[in-house]
Amino acid sequence: MNTKQAEELTGMSRQNIRYYERMGLLEPARDDSNAYRDYSEEDIRRLKLIRMLRMLDMPLKEIQDVINENVSLKEAVEHQREVLQTRQKQLGAAIEVCTSISREKADRPDVDSYLLRMETMERNGGIFARFVDDYKQVVHEEQERKFAFYADIPVNTAGAFEKVLRKYAADTGRKFRLLKKGKYPEFLLGTEIYTAVRVLERRKGDDDPAVKIICEKKESDQKHSRISGKRRKIFQGIHIIGKNIRRYRRKSILNLVLSMLAVMILAFYLGNMGSTRRMLTEMPETLDISGEIWNMCGKMNHGLFISYRVADDLYASSLIGNIAESSELIGSFSPAPPVAEGSEGEFSVTGINRMECLEGMDVSDISWIDGMDWELFQRSADTCLISAAFAEKTGLSAGDHVTFDLARYSQGLAGVTLTREELKPRTFTAAGVYQDEPGRDGGNPEVLLPLDVVKDIYEENDKVYFASSLSFQVTDPMKLDEVKQELSDAGLKEIIYGSPDSYVGIGVKLSDSVFIRSMESADRSRALLESFLPFIFLIVAAAGYIIPSLLFQSRREEYAVMRALGTGKRFCSLIFYMEHMLPAMAGALLGAAAGVLAGALGIAEAIPVWGIYLLFYMAGAAAAMWRFGRFSIAAVLAHRD
Repeated sequence: MNTKQAEELTGMSRQNIRYYERMGLLEPARDDSNAYRDYSEEDIRRLKLIRMLRMLDMPLKEIQDVINENVSLKEAVEHQREVLQTRQKQLGAAIEVCTSISREKADRPDVDSYLLRMETMERNGGIFARFVDDYKQVVHEEQERKFAFYADIPVNTAGAFEKVLRKYAADTGRKFRLLKKGKYPEFLLGTEIYTAVRVLERRKGDDDPAVKIICEKKESDQKHSRISGKRRKIFQGIHIIGKNIRRYRRKSILNLVLSMLAVMILAFYLGNMGSTRRMLTEMPETLDISGEIWNMCGKMNHGLFISYRVADDLYASSLIGNIAESSELIGSFSPAPPVAEGSEGEFSVTGINRMECLEGMDVSDISWIDGMDWELFQRSADTCLISAAFAEKTGLSAGDHVTFDLARYSQGLAGVTLTREELKPRTFTAAGVYQDEPGRDGGNPEVLLPLDVVKDIYEENDKVYFASSLSFQVTDPMKLDEVKQELSDAGLKEIIYGSPDSYVGIGVKLSDSVFIRSMESADRSRALLESFLPFIFLIVAAAGYIIPSLLFQSRREEYAVMRALGTGKRFCSLIFYMEHMLPAMAGALLGAAAGVLAGALGIAEAIPVWGIYLLFYMAGAAAAMWRFGRFSIAAVLAHRD
């Protein structure tokens, strides 16, 4: 059909049809007799397609890619849809501003405020949108930048290479011109310059390797693009990395799982080490060390004669606290008439300064008279506490006044014998009644006095004061050696079991064995864990080297093709490196999260573990990547390596 008929069928003008011919979008046949154009059904279909795409506002360059089958129609239309949607958003914002201005009552609206508003809208709505649009534009260009086909003849020479390229151009209906010969020829295909590389590829069911020709556009539309070269390079890298991670998803998942397991193990290891350190720090606060004064043979811890000088030295020490001291006397009722039947005879009177002097004693065990408590009792000079059994036996009750005849025992020769000494009587008020406890260590004294009152009785009777029992707490267990030295300076000695029995309180027993064993065990564990820590990180670095080395081996040809097609070595290495590191980072993050959920680490500790793992793993992977790129590209492509 002639041009007029083509105009009628397509709805295009003659000028438009000729323009598309000049652009190489169609090439109608010529009548041999008169050289008039003869449009075929395929030419009409192509013109209708061009018209449709132009009505979609698609640029002529992209239409040319569709016509030349560099890009599928669906891909081109999808890209154009995204462009139109972006433009729609921009037009919507512009319409909104126009509407706002038209509603202004004033003849001269505030231009500055509208400019500020429009700039704000552009900043808020445009940054991410522009980023996404730029990325999509680069992805679209990447999809049409490379193509491949199989040659049907051996390609062993530059001439054979040129021959298969010319055949491909003829088969696809595009113009061809060779620009540079060689193993990696450059040629003009249509309006674009390409670089090609030959690869031998084994296909399933075919024993002989097939010759695959991979072509890549040498120069894209970067000169006419609003995307800067650096930004384009970043987007290209992101696209290639994402595509290859999906392409090699099994290896990526394997890398992710291995990294996750490694970080989980590292998290539990470092968590165990951290808990051991915390144990060493907290153990002095949780494990108390107490001490008691006994006689030298270790048979008695009450009813002793403990020098006041020993007690004074212990009170003066900053490493010893909570000293529980008691002193025993003998009591009997004064010659005045007895209070009740059974009140005759002697009973025990004990001065105490803390409730700990009586094993298991608590404030709730005491029934006080009104207005009295433990603190007031310790400060009083004429009050006492009586046991419930003694009160029942004698008929005494809280609030009664009673006079006691007092006496004490003093040590005889070498503290082996006892001598009774009488003391002046004293009158007391029963300030309360305390409950007896069966089996209490040291018994249940019938009468309790404040320790300072007992010391006053000794002084009043011009007698040298001795304590009958004494226990204490070590305030700083980490200074146990210093405590032992101070006890030794105070005249106290370690108990020697089997030595002669006596009433002299010069032996000291410390409950430090559990603390020492626990600290030594924890310290050994800490030292062992810390000693292996460098090897753990070395193993991580070795894993970072070995795993990518194994994963990269099957991709040497892919790397060689990228290099042969003109991609820089640094960019290729970075792409491969990040393809490996991104799954490793994700796996390490999952491993750290698992460690937190399992309670091995806190969030604040998990982040450094994740970072430390990546630091050593990245170092190993970088070494593997450096070694990976040291091979002959030509040898790999020729399958000689």
